[in-house]
Amino acid sequence: MKQKHIKEVTVFTDGDSTQLNVWSNVPYFFTETLISKGIKVNRVDISASQRLENLYYKTFHFLARLINRATTYDYVRCYTHYWLTRKRIKKALARFPDSDVDIFLTFSFSSVGFTHRPIVQFCDWTYAHYLSYFAGRKPDFFEKQAIKREDRQILGSDWVFPLFPSVAELMKKRYGSDKIFYLGNVINSLYDVSDDDIQAKRTAKNILFVGGEKYIDGAISLIEAYRNLKPSCLPLSLHIVGLEKTAFGTLPDGISCYGYLDKAKDNERTLYYKLLREASVFVNTTPKWGAFSASIEAMYFHTPVIVSPYSEFLSTFGKDIGFGAYCSENTAEAIATSIQGVLQSNSYTEYCYASNDAVKEFTWSAYIDKVIAKIESRFPTQYD
Repeated sequence: MKQKHIKEVTVFTDGDSTQLNVWSNVPYFFTETLISKGIKVNRVDISASQRLENLYYKTFHFLARLINRATTYDYVRCYTHYWLTRKRIKKALARFPDSDVDIFLTFSFSSVGFTHRPIVQFCDWTYAHYLSYFAGRKPDFFEKQAIKREDRQILGSDWVFPLFPSVAELMKKRYGSDKIFYLGNVINSLYDVSDDDIQAKRTAKNILFVGGEKYIDGAISLIEAYRNLKPSCLPLSLHIVGLEKTAFGTLPDGISCYGYLDKAKDNERTLYYKLLREASVFVNTTPKWGAFSASIEAMYFHTPVIVSPYSEFLSTFGKDIGFGAYCSENTAEAIATSIQGVLQSNSYTEYCYASNDAVKEFTWSAYIDKVIAKIESRFPTQYD
């Protein structure tokens, strides 16, 4: 007898997994890495219908907001989308009968009840965790129904891989420890790095912020910190990715806003990685979440980081970091002090090396190897 190996998988994603601009590049890297290891990948896009989503917001969403103005119960959480998506999943299973495993890059859907094939789920956090941690409240009536549907999908899966250690521990308590596995995190970078970038970083004094609208509080505090630092810290510049200049009032000289940079577009991808290579320090002190993926990508490019001590960063890297600083207060004064401490440190070069060292094992190749090994460990052996 010999160990059975995965030869073909069907991967379900919220969007086209061939595109870099879907979910921070994760579906692209996940599927492409599987392919690079000789596994046939059947791609299934289960994203929402734009027409039905628009109709939903004109009808039922209005009622849901009357009950709870802060509700997050949007079209992708509603029963109609759930029912239609499950039908699409069932059709996809018939279309790819030779698949060894069904993989869902979401916790909201699975093929439970439709197949005897092993089911894998991979995502960042559950809907229940989002409401508890980020929204800071209990779910409303409609949100509870969506959570119940998600619970059924997770409980029916064979292997569930959260991207963050604290989320994994919470999920083990909720769903049982026999199916929840934390295997580390991943860096969504298309390019390799070079130690040669470090001297340019030290000379440039470029501050880099990456984050969209939900990180606006961190960006505003950083701009004020920059305003205070600029007169005594030349040449200092601030580069903001993810937000347009119109999101702020009058900005001081030396601040550039680029908006969202799409890695699927050559010129925007080139600019994004140029900013990473030339950044002297990455700063996002938004409370509770400091753009984790962007932070570790910056670290991969030897960039020291200044972030708030939020739970997942602490769980991943510990309370004492040798590659930057934690900034507990999202205030201009605290951020300015942290930036000065990093940029003027005699250990700046050591920070740069330590940043890369802390994340260099977070490769997609290593992560997918661990996913495959975990799945195949439960595969039955087969006769030659």
